[in-house]
Amino acid sequence: MTGADSLLAVEQEIIDANAAVSKQLFSRRISRLLLFALTPAIGGAIAAGNIFGDFSRPGHGRAAMNFALGVPFLVSLLGSLMFWSDCRDGLRKAQVSLQKALAKKSSLQYSSTVDGQSVSNAFRNYLDSVPGLRDNYRRGAQKYRNRHNRFQITVIVGSILTSVATTASAEEGIWSWIAVGLSAIVSISAGIISYFKFRERSMNLQQTADSIELELQAFNLRINHYSPGRVSTDLAPSAFAETIERIKDEQRKKELQLEQPPEVQQGNTASGGTPAQ
Repeated sequence: MTGADSLLAVEQEIIDANAAVSKQLFSRRISRLLLFALTPAIGGAIAAGNIFGDFSRPGHGRAAMNFALGVPFLVSLLGSLMFWSDCRDGLRKAQVSLQKALAKKSSLQYSSTVDGQSVSNAFRNYLDSVPGLRDNYRRGAQKYRNRHNRFQITVIVGSILTSVATTASAEEGIWSWIAVGLSAIVSISAGIISYFKFRERSMNLQQTADSIELELQAFNLRINHYSPGRVSTDLAPSAFAETIERIKDEQRKKELQLEQPPEVQQGNTASGGTPAQ
């Protein structure tokens, strides 16, 4: 098997490992949904039934209701915990396989020479660190995306439940307090979304990760601005490193801009958009 064939086989391993990681991440999200949404919903139904249920009529026993809802509650709780544990173990194994495949790819790429020129050890170490940097940005983007989605769902669901509780508060006094509590949760969640800007941070990190991925692929394949016709073999590593450092610097500036107050951001945008005289 030639070096190119070996590299293609490793690329296939990386694709399969990435698919396995994505599958395990999706399964873990489902397990969290079962654990933190379905199970509390059943528990809330049990609590609401015991508080508001009318057990004075024959055939409407409290014990029967608790048993009918308690069994699904236990099944949901234990099942989701086991499912979450299995997904966590599967994700860890998939990530290990992905790291092994990436290490194998690096060994194949950099054990050979590039157009007869050996890559320096310093640049080789730098190039080895770029995939990890890209993955860190992707994990950060996913983390902020999940946070934004959770708080956004809280705002949407809380707003609906607040309307329902406000309508019901005309008949039952306790519903007014429930409406107040839900309204407070919605306001707090909306304030957190506005202050921390999870969605903007996620988009910036994802764009940075995508830019690094494009540069990495272009350098490995010697295409675009790394093609032999545009840059010599000796200058390609330095051009690649300069581009990656520029992308990292742009990400740092985006992060600093998000930390500034809105009026300062608007001022910077206006000054940046003013043409030079």
